[in-house]
Amino acid sequence: MYKKIITGYDGSERALRAVEEAADLATAIGASLHLVSAVSKKDNVHEIGESSDKLFLSDSEIAKDQLINIASKLNHLEISTAVIAGAPAQVMVNEAQAVGADLILIGNRHVQGISRVLGSIAEDIAHKAPCAVLIAKTA
Repeated sequence: MYKKIITGYDGSERALRAVEEAADLATAIGASLHLVSAVSKKDNVHEIGESSDKLFLSDSEIAKDQLINIASKLNHLEISTAVIAGAPAQVMVNEAQAVGADLILIGNRHVQGISRVLGSIAEDIAHKAPCAVLIAKTA
């Protein structure tokens, strides 16, 4: 049985639907949930707000805040989070191995060409994952 589920979040609506799907599954089977955001190794800084209310936040800080916000809404679950620099598929595969995940739950995406069935990130994860992979219909 699955004891630890890992899913990625990139700030998109589709990723949020995948997180919700993972949370529902984790709740139903009593598993813990590990939320991961992959950010660029460059870790860009963004200017937010105006005048004296201006803030400068990096991609990592924004991703961390997003994951904390999601985790706070799912406080009925045992949740851990990580923000890691790197390519999304490789980050998910490496993190699944590092935390001993039993299942990676990822969303699908509508793309064209050879990767149109899963999407390139989903396809990469499915081929390299150290555990089972569930692709949730998020589109």
